[in-house]
Amino acid sequence: MTLKKKIFISWLLVILCILSIFLIVPIARTIRNFVETNWNVSLFGYSVLLVVVCAFLYCLCLLWLRLKIRAFSNYLWLAAIALFYVFFTLKLWKRPEEAIHFLEYGLLGFLLFQALRHHIHDKGIYFIAFLIGALVGIFDETLQWMIPRRVWDFRDLGINAIAVGLCLVAIWKGIRPKLPGITSQSRSIRIISYLLITYLVLFGLCFSNTPDRVQSYTKILPFLSFLQKEEPMNEFKYKHRDPEIGVFFSRLSLEKLASTDNQRAEEYGAIFKEWISKKYGDFLISFPGYGQPFLHEMRVHIFRRDKRLSLAFKADNQKEREENLFISYKENLILEKYFGKTLQKSPHKWPTTRSKKIEAEIETTPFYRSPVSASTDIPFNEKALWGIILLIISALVLGNIGISRKQKSP
Repeated sequence: MTLKKKIFISWLLVILCILSIFLIVPIARTIRNFVETNWNVSLFGYSVLLVVVCAFLYCLCLLWLRLKIRAFSNYLWLAAIALFYVFFTLKLWKRPEEAIHFLEYGLLGFLLFQALRHHIHDKGIYFIAFLIGALVGIFDETLQWMIPRRVWDFRDLGINAIAVGLCLVAIWKGIRPKLPGITSQSRSIRIISYLLITYLVLFGLCFSNTPDRVQSYTKILPFLSFLQKEEPMNEFKYKHRDPEIGVFFSRLSLEKLASTDNQRAEEYGAIFKEWISKKYGDFLISFPGYGQPFLHEMRVHIFRRDKRLSLAFKADNQKEREENLFISYKENLILEKYFGKTLQKSPHKWPTTRSKKIEAEIETTPFYRSPVSASTDIPFNEKALWGIILLIISALVLGNIGISRKQKSP
């Protein structure tokens, strides 16, 4: 096979991998529901663990039998990376379908390395491959945000980046392929700088893509008006603490929650009665979080409460049953304390006996953190984040100018 053909095939595989990631996004929920209905969502997690074990064993055989490498450190690095993949997969076990990101982006990291090694011949290849993979992750999440009933999640950006990074570290420190090292390192640094600047700017734009900004640019670009109905990429929400519950999040302050519940219970109760036989997803689209935060958040709490109660009834063991009953109980407590009057007027109120039966079966005192409307776990406000981004960009630009001048000097 000629070199040109090898390069073409390697980049074709990268493109096909990226396309497959993007094409799965619109049908991901359908796939999840199918697996849940016919088997169990844990199948996703077990599949990831199986692939990780098989990949680890393959790498061991490759090192020992083909490459004849006997250095202990290679095997130690591979084992550590495999354990990291297992650790992060188990961390996601409550939503095991998200662990599929490790397979998608791990494969993408490997294919990017294979394609880039035709062009980059120093260790900069690992950082370049990582940043390209991370950029694909941003576009993946953006596409997901634009699709009805799917949401943007900053945590998924981290999962995608971790998956790419772990694969590349496994190649770098575990396989340790030989690199000619004939490429100018300044060229690699320049490419890394361009990619990092692109990533930081896109990340900042996504962080700043609040509902108010969506409203602003969709007025100028009406063909994007459908985005107004989507869950926003980022909102600045309230984190409420309750000694009886734990923590829950809302777009509304406690005072606003109380006043809305008092003033609009009749109106909102009638809306819930009207929608009792209609689809949950259609409700969220008709009453988006930005435009109707009280209705939207209350409906999500109801869905989570009822879903967990259903899972408790289907549980295979007592531990799983108690865990789901605990979540259902706490979500109902949030509804009764902060959406109480509207709940009374709606068809979703639990009978008193149900709560008492659950209380008798579980420990109700542990801390609970409701994921409904959970805020972005980024410890910066918008101005601070953009300040940090601009500072890093300035440092990268000045650093590249300095390297360029140094090379030109005699």
